[in-house]
Amino acid sequence: MRQIHLLGKNCLFLAILSILTYSCISDSEAPILTELNSEKGLVTETQPDGENLRKKGEFRYQEKFSNQIFPVPSSEGIMLAGTGVGNATFLGKSLSFINQLATSPTTTVGAPVSLVFAAELEELGLVNLGEEVHSVTVDKKGNAIFFSSLINTANPISDIRTEFEAEILIVGGAGSFEGVSGQGKVIGFYNPATGIGESSVLADLQFK
Repeated sequence: MRQIHLLGKNCLFLAILSILTYSCISDSEAPILTELNSEKGLVTETQPDGENLRKKGEFRYQEKFSNQIFPVPSSEGIMLAGTGVGNATFLGKSLSFINQLATSPTTTVGAPVSLVFAAELEELGLVNLGEEVHSVTVDKKGNAIFFSSLINTANPISDIRTEFEAEILIVGGAGSFEGVSGQGKVIGFYNPATGIGESSVLADLQFK
């Protein structure tokens, strides 16, 4: 759910970057996974056990992440994959893995996150994710929330800042979040030349 304005004057830079990053994605993700062991960052709320979380029924969920996006060529066009480190309600320090498909200079749609990050997700105990899972937020214990994103619209503000927003659906989870559903919105910004940015999610989650 963290997207980047792909086309236009930055296209050549991103195309070259995609070749470099795609060929060494496993090595580049290794430091990201170790971030979960860091004590830096604020924990939004202490995580209850899974049973107590379900008893609550529904709750307001928030997350805020710093992200790095990079382009990945595919048969359908350029996918915009990325990772993030931040904090999320009941998860505390967490990672995010995302994938989008560019459909125009200012829009993307969700793409299966497993197409790019299957190995990293498996290391965290997350396997067999459906094609509707476009983004995952997960803690070091494997508690995770799965997101599906609708059309994401970007708004270029300057050469170094593009803002975006999209509606999202919560389509399941793992661990304490197994069976969760809901909907919300993601907003954020990024530097179109580097792929570095930030995003925030606000959503209402329910348990069946």
